[in-house]
Amino acid sequence: MTYKILTGIAAIILAVIAGAPALAQTSQSAPAPAATASPGEDTHPENGGFDPSKLTPEQREELQLAIVKISQNPVGNITVFPFQNNFNYGYGPYTRLQYNLNVQPVFPIMLSQKWTLVARTIIPVVNQPSSAPPTVCASPFGCPSTFGLSDVQEQLFFGPKTKPGELIWAAGPIFQFPSATPNALGSAKWSAGPNVVVLVMPGKWVIGALTSQLWSFAGPAARSSVSSFLLQPFVNYNLKSGWALTTAPIITANWFATQNKWAVPVGGGVAKTFKDGGQLMQLSVQYYTWVTRPLPAPQTDLKITWSLLWPVKRGIDIQQLLQESK
Repeated sequence: MTYKILTGIAAIILAVIAGAPALAQTSQSAPAPAATASPGEDTHPENGGFDPSKLTPEQREELQLAIVKISQNPVGNITVFPFQNNFNYGYGPYTRLQYNLNVQPVFPIMLSQKWTLVARTIIPVVNQPSSAPPTVCASPFGCPSTFGLSDVQEQLFFGPKTKPGELIWAAGPIFQFPSATPNALGSAKWSAGPNVVVLVMPGKWVIGALTSQLWSFAGPAARSSVSSFLLQPFVNYNLKSGWALTTAPIITANWFATQNKWAVPVGGGVAKTFKDGGQLMQLSVQYYTWVTRPLPAPQTDLKITWSLLWPVKRGIDIQQLLQESK
């Protein structure tokens, strides 16, 4: 795994997207002849049956941009398997380092010709620093951190198929399960609520927002109830060769908090989409600092995300896919 990550980082400098598979169930308009395989031809199954070498340089660049933009769409017709590493500095009353790995697989499921279900699972693995004062940590016994699984979330988004240039939206339920091990790393509550995502993708931009609200409905009475809000605006500006400027701050609110309900970060970073050994992947580095936060929240966050990408290969229409980059 370490070798693969290092190889991916090196590929940022050396690799560009080439021949990325098309995606999305699209209309049946005829593709451009230069991008279409002959009847029965299967010489390029990894690209949906068409030969990318027959595309013009301009079309290859447009196809590359379309694939990158769809990977930035939270409800795009693409399977994404991200490993999001969060290095949270200044966490807690003694400003220590908290590490949080979020494994967030996203799977699109076609329900019909017009509707898609996107399932997104968030599996958080946390290394929680001790809340003991420095004098205790300096003792022979020390104060080790707590490592384990936090509460798992499942997000479901139901959305209609849209044409290029239209507003993209999807909505559905979100569930949070008391899966934390040890129990102290989670809420110990069963929670649920709605979540919605909306976005547009004009030109080189992908702009939108994802929001959710959770309420607890079961769990130990001794543990605090949950009423939490999340808003994640995201903006991506795509450059050449798979590079992008990106920001996606996660704004949260704890409605039961008596003070400092909001945690609001600002920041951003860069992302690179590329191929390594035939595998399409993405690496992003972002940095955020909080302008307002409750005391336990970190002061800054270094976010490094490595994602594996598998565009869905069905109903391929190269003409419509190229329009996604317009």
